[in-house]
Amino acid sequence: GWGVLALLMLFAVVVRVTVPSIVGFLALALPVAVSVAQQAGLNPWAVGLAVMTTGDAVLYYSAQSPSSLVVYERGYLTAGEILAFGLVMTVVAFGVVLGVAVPYWSGVGLPLGR
Repeated sequence: GWGVLALLMLFAVVVRVTVPSIVGFLALALPVAVSVAQQAGLNPWAVGLAVMTTGDAVLYYSAQSPSSLVVYERGYLTAGEILAFGLVMTVVAFGVVLGVAVPYWSGVGLPLGR
């Protein structure tokens, strides 16, 4: 279960890198994640939350956020700095989802397995 979840989270990161719109990301990633979760015998709600959290926590380029675009356009941040921040946030998101969120969800009645 944990391996499938980690792969789906990695899938979410790849989709988020290529799709700057959060709405587009969610429209693409959530149906795939829920379908794979059901096929793997995992709780689709928990997997959907994990994928959504992973994709929403990262930022790889300034076009993904209007506020970041303003800061980038004014020269306060470079593209490399935004990418580096995105990579750090990806690691943090994985740690928080796998180490905190999934155990918490299990504790409140939303386990990863069915």
